[in-house]
Amino acid sequence: MKDVKEFAEYLRDAITNNFLLVVLITSQTQGKRKSENLPFGLGKSTLMLWLMYYMNGKDWETVFSKLCGNPYDVILLLEPGAKRTRAAGWDAVQMTAPAEQGVPKVIRQLASYVSDTRPEMACLIMTASNINAISSPLRKLVVFEIIISERGEYEIQKIKYHKNYEQPLQDLCKLDYIEEGSFPKLPIEVIERYEEWRKKSKQKIYPTLKAACETYMKLQNEQVGDAQTITGSVIKIGNSGYAVRLPRGIGEKYHRQLVQLNVGTEQTNNEASTEA
Repeated sequence: MKDVKEFAEYLRDAITNNFLLVVLITSQTQGKRKSENLPFGLGKSTLMLWLMYYMNGKDWETVFSKLCGNPYDVILLLEPGAKRTRAAGWDAVQMTAPAEQGVPKVIRQLASYVSDTRPEMACLIMTASNINAISSPLRKLVVFEIIISERGEYEIQKIKYHKNYEQPLQDLCKLDYIEEGSFPKLPIEVIERYEEWRKKSKQKIYPTLKAACETYMKLQNEQVGDAQTITGSVIKIGNSGYAVRLPRGIGEKYHRQLVQLNVGTEQTNNEASTEA
């Protein structure tokens, strides 16, 4: 059964009735409306700022004081006993809490903590290109996904979980269409302030990313430096398959290690050029 409440009512209830809503604004996946399916540049941050503006009493100072660019900024708003935040915004979540195979422990802890922060926060609004681009623990907190189909146009879907009676430990997830609408551009002074905030926010994470990339390139260069082209015969090993017979020195050096073999053109003597 479709929800009959409007999105604004949910936001009001979160503020007045001590609820917690987690909202994600995306643009890459198409919902009910025909979409441009673009991950960037359609106005996700613009809509987030407008929602924060109206939920925080139409005060831009409060909006920018509640704007977050990383998990640490979010946790600072959740100190026990702090004045309740009506609406906070976490911009570009995929930059600091991306979907990855090994979710950092701190992100799991943050998600668990956020799930019980009704006294400190009424609504957390996040932006990301796609819901699948953010860390799984945060993804599971999202109650509403606002999909921007084209600049200035959006639709709202409520994420609902239903009991899977055949597999009781795995709930079924479905979307319930709520409404659609439009939003204007931000005032020029707000745009300029946001761009300045965004630059400072990116500067916080850039050094770590730069260092990680530098380490990665050093490792790549070391691997390239150690590589050498050798020649080995392909032999059959019983019924288990085939192997490359390497010279004794090379074999001893790389025994039980994972190596990459780049097979070259076939030779007349049935040998192949390989790179260890």
